[in-house]
Amino acid sequence: MRSILFFSSIVLLFVFKGNLSYAQVPDVGNVYLTGKVVNEKKRGMEASIYIFKDGYKLEEFSTSKIGKFEFPMPLQDSVAFVFLADGYVSKTIFLDARVPLNKQKSDYNFPFFVDLYPVGRTPTPVDIKRSVGKIVFSGTQFI
Repeated sequence: MRSILFFSSIVLLFVFKGNLSYAQVPDVGNVYLTGKVVNEKKRGMEASIYIFKDGYKLEEFSTSKIGKFEFPMPLQDSVAFVFLADGYVSKTIFLDARVPLNKQKSDYNFPFFVDLYPVGRTPTPVDIKRSVGKIVFSGTQFI
């Protein structure tokens, strides 16, 4: 009888411990990045997208033939996206997806364009002012 009670106690301990640790895993949303890579004529073009975190490549994928892309990134992650196409200057965008605890269970959308220029062509001053830059959370949305 003692061994059955002891065994039952051990099983219950593992069950409760498992449930407690599971309950502590945060349930976070995503930021859905959607957009299009375009060339200097503003036409969609196929490109590769590399995702880096802490200097290590996490993932690589291609846009559609007309440059469209869509992928989710979990909130509370900070990564860099590098957009590459043969014969074009690459561009990097940093995503800082840290959001306040009370806003973490929501999903957010962030649509944008990435324009790539041929190697050797200097962008006009207007193009330089359109920063590729950084995507950050601004209270209610990503900017």
